[in-house]
Amino acid sequence: MTIKITLITPPDIFQNNQDSILFIGLTDIEQDRVSEWLASTDLSGNINIYFYSGEPNINWLMHSIAVSTFRYIRLNNTSAIIERLAGYILSKPNVYYSTEDAGLAELYSFINVNRVDSAVDFLERVFSGT
Repeated sequence: MTIKITLITPPDIFQNNQDSILFIGLTDIEQDRVSEWLASTDLSGNINIYFYSGEPNINWLMHSIAVSTFRYIRLNNTSAIIERLAGYILSKPNVYYSTEDAGLAELYSFINVNRVDSAVDFLERVFSGT
């Protein structure tokens, strides 16, 4: 069986009983790598993917944070909104993040220990259960 993905971007809202993933601030390269990973994996079933790239729609962002099962934030590619909300987002359960900034990583490690190297590492950790 193959995986069916529903991609949700602002301002659209979509809810069902499937697991949802929120990606915040992915680069174009990361988007490609996530697509390749999803295409090559043997996952089955349905999944919703919320994708936020800095749109000034805070209501949508807060909704997607609330309904997503897992969340990934790239802290080096964020909008001013995410810079201000990063601590709040990182304090939520099942949030993973990446950053190349060692000082930022050290600071946020007090809030969240789920630092990963990339969005693909996030997916592998979430779907492998480790």
